[in-house]
Amino acid sequence: MEPEPQVTVLFTEKPDELNAYVFGPFTPRPLDAARISRRYPHITGPLEHRGLECVEDFGLSDYIVHVLLPDGGHLTISPPQETGDVDSAIPGFPDSWHVTRDHPEDDDQFELIYNSEPGGPHEHNRGSVPAMLAVLYQRLEQLGVPGREELLATQAKAEQLLREAGFVDRSTNTDVRFQLPPGTTGLTEHSAAVTRAVQSFRNAGIGYACPADLLDVVVHAAPAAAPSITRDSAARATSAALPPVALPPPAPRERLPQVTTGQPHQPAVRLR
Repeated sequence: MEPEPQVTVLFTEKPDELNAYVFGPFTPRPLDAARISRRYPHITGPLEHRGLECVEDFGLSDYIVHVLLPDGGHLTISPPQETGDVDSAIPGFPDSWHVTRDHPEDDDQFELIYNSEPGGPHEHNRGSVPAMLAVLYQRLEQLGVPGREELLATQAKAEQLLREAGFVDRSTNTDVRFQLPPGTTGLTEHSAAVTRAVQSFRNAGIGYACPADLLDVVVHAAPAAAPSITRDSAARATSAALPPVALPPPAPRERLPQVTTGQPHQPAVRLR
């Protein structure tokens, strides 16, 4: 099963504007109160610093942590459940830990990674969080889950490829956004920039999502003296043969992209 890209670029288009938003584990995102770790920040903090998404939930008798993995699986980090000793432990610091890996679509992936409960293979570590994280990190590396440095390098690579495709950095403290320079309008120009970027993303394993008609648009050759054909020029050529009709200008709308994970696929072809 192919893992999901850890860094994805989302292209959105308006009549006179083409934006590219970069999303990854370390790009800014809105504060979600439901995602704030209240019980185990000493566990979720290091894992999120590594680029993994963590979600706290309530188990049988105490809170547990789900760690989402790139292949769609997850880790479950749990203190003892229904042992009768939960109330005597310091909240967030139980006497032992139990960590498993699972996948909702593949039962064969289930495995016990760590168990420091009495009688478990890591019993001598008891409730030590550093010892549990050390074993967990080692297993993540064996599974090929990218670490912080690799993820940061991939994000930097995506931004560099956008610059090489002609986009200009317009990032703020709330998002990582690139945009084609002002004056770069029309289907031909937008398609050329997106196609250049997407071809590079495919080679680098970077995910992308964009309107389908911006990929590999077929543009027929025109005489040297003829201007390039764009949506605007085609509309003017069509309307020149019709009686003038007063119509309200359409409001600019960003078209919803068709999402792709960056795997090779048949490009959308615009017939002329």
